[in-house]
Amino acid sequence: MIAIRWAPVCGVVVSVLLLAACAAPGPVRNLTAPEQAYAKRLDRLQGAQTWGFVGRLGLDDGQDGGSGRLDWRSDMDSVTLEFRGALGQGAWQLAADPAQARLTRTDGSITVAPHIDLLAYQELGWVLPVSALSWWVRGMAWPGTQGPDALQLNEDGTPAVIEQLGWHVTYSRYMDYAGEQMPSRLLARQGDTQVKLAVSRWHGWAQ
Repeated sequence: MIAIRWAPVCGVVVSVLLLAACAAPGPVRNLTAPEQAYAKRLDRLQGAQTWGFVGRLGLDDGQDGGSGRLDWRSDMDSVTLEFRGALGQGAWQLAADPAQARLTRTDGSITVAPHIDLLAYQELGWVLPVSALSWWVRGMAWPGTQGPDALQLNEDGTPAVIEQLGWHVTYSRYMDYAGEQMPSRLLARQGDTQVKLAVSRWHGWAQ
């Protein structure tokens, strides 16, 4: 396993970070084999426009918790999360596209917000950033910030740990899907909050 610590001034996207291109001039070090494998993995997975998975999601904030079945589907610029189980409001569907985010409950009521992270926090009590989670669940650091605070890679280039946005994401198991090693068990922690995800099946993969 290899651990990488990123300086705050380094690159604005993960691929740039992996090349260790910092704002200050200086020599660029050679990438290790795991770093090269991770960079190639990023290129392949970012090219998949349609993907998704089915699994179980568990949430514990230190006081309350629950779990249930999660069906996640991403298609181009839209994403849909369907949840069934005991987690705050029971069954719901959370969908978002560039225009808006919508939460639909089993009673037919709908709540709309401009962004999926805002809607998830206001209506579901989720403090976990869904935008970043969409990258973490695939075993990639979110490129919407200056990069991870820390990235620990396995020998094959899959992440063992990603620290980002104050979250510590640990990957304990991967599964093979369409020639890629995809996460099947991960734990995201921030303070007393723990989010567990157990993926039973990946699907999609349209380039």
